[in-house]
Amino acid sequence: MKKSVRTLLILLAVLAVLGGAAACLLLAPAQTAPEEGASPAASEEPKEAVTAVEPADVAAIKVENNEGSYTILPVQAEPAGTAGSSAESGGESSAAAVPEAAYTIEGLEGYDLETSRLKTAAEGLLSISANRSLGPQEDLGQYGLAGERAGKVTIEQKSGGTVELVLGDSTTGGTAGQYLLKDGQVYIVPALSDLLRGSSLGLVGKEVCAIPDWTTPGVDENGEATEDAMPDTLFKLTISGKAFAEPIEAAYVEKARLNGYLLTSPVVAEGGATSFDPMIAALKNLTADAVAAVGISGEGLAGYGLDEPDAAVTFEMNMQGPVTLLASAKDSSNNRYVMVEGRDVVYQVSNDKVSAWAEAKAMGLRAGTICLAHIDDVGHLSLTREGGMEYAFDIDLEGEEKTVKKAGGEEVPYEDYQGFFQQLVSLSVFSLEEAPHEGTPALRVEYQYEEGSDVVELFPIEGQDRWAVTLNGAYNGQVRGSEVSPLLEKLEALYA
Repeated sequence: MKKSVRTLLILLAVLAVLGGAAACLLLAPAQTAPEEGASPAASEEPKEAVTAVEPADVAAIKVENNEGSYTILPVQAEPAGTAGSSAESGGESSAAAVPEAAYTIEGLEGYDLETSRLKTAAEGLLSISANRSLGPQEDLGQYGLAGERAGKVTIEQKSGGTVELVLGDSTTGGTAGQYLLKDGQVYIVPALSDLLRGSSLGLVGKEVCAIPDWTTPGVDENGEATEDAMPDTLFKLTISGKAFAEPIEAAYVEKARLNGYLLTSPVVAEGGATSFDPMIAALKNLTADAVAAVGISGEGLAGYGLDEPDAAVTFEMNMQGPVTLLASAKDSSNNRYVMVEGRDVVYQVSNDKVSAWAEAKAMGLRAGTICLAHIDDVGHLSLTREGGMEYAFDIDLEGEEKTVKKAGGEEVPYEDYQGFFQQLVSLSVFSLEEAPHEGTPALRVEYQYEEGSDVVELFPIEGQDRWAVTLNGAYNGQVRGSEVSPLLEKLEALYA
């Protein structure tokens, strides 16, 4: 063999050896730095089983932390997907049907619990695999496994065994998860439910009020039965409490004008076109930010400001109710305690969730006008001034062109009548302060419709450029004299 060929073969062999070594280095697992505070002897084996308890073997799970303590108890539930299956299969039960595990809290069995979250929290303890094992550690406090930060969980098994766990802090670097102590060994495990860090109240449902949608039976164009959605409607409403000198009362009435809401206290007035919408939304669905207490009644209400509530609302909505909600005064953090009358759960909510009714103002709910009659609905309009002077208008609404005639039959230009009518119904109420409104009014206005009528009466307030107003005999508020005087002048000119 020639020398040059032999040299070439030697070089190729050397390259092959070097390449294999490099490949081994690249494919070898990288060494990671030990977790901060970890023992040099700490094991790096992943996915080590820390707990392995079958749900069916759980007798109780006791939880202790700086928020208190509570016990999770298993509840025997129906086998999944087996409801009615025995009858359908001729009485033969399926061997594959296994009851689904369910859980409750000792002492809270009668309350609406967040069962799905409770099940996740409970069963998350039964099968834990470690991301890392740090072995025995002398300073458990650095992991939150000693002192006030540590939480304790005891799983009692029907078979007689007991599993004790200490829950520590979340990791801040390196392997993600949470520190856990079992049998003297410290582990990093996937983060467990935050419910295990709080009190049992964190597992009580936060739904305060939920009014279902309103539907009515109907028939579609093909004659098929349907469920027709109706608008959310408050049929009755009463708001009272320490924050209200007089109760606010309102009801829904079948009326073509406006949106059908009529205030009956502290004044009688038509509701604004959309003024009740925020209140309807706030009352239909209310979810608390937290559950403050359960089992509270009688003298215990005083601790939450609910023995004499700042606001109380009783309502009927969407053919449901009546429902009464109570609210305390706001605290320094702009929160309130609320509860449903007849239930013993106290909730905490931010004020913005209840302010639509807890801070309601009659002036903000009513229409700004006295009686917003529609010109096309009024067939006869009469105005009577103090002293008996009467102004009457008959309106023909049926012809191609609308005509207006005075009491003697003299026709009035419709455009002139229209301008006066607009000015009349636009009289605006600026105050609900009570004022004298007895005796003979200085001005009486009657709107007559095809069915029914509305009567507005105005009384001048002595010594002030204001007029007290009533609607159908009930006090409505005050209007400015600066609006009434030009109206009367226009009436005189129209009737001249």
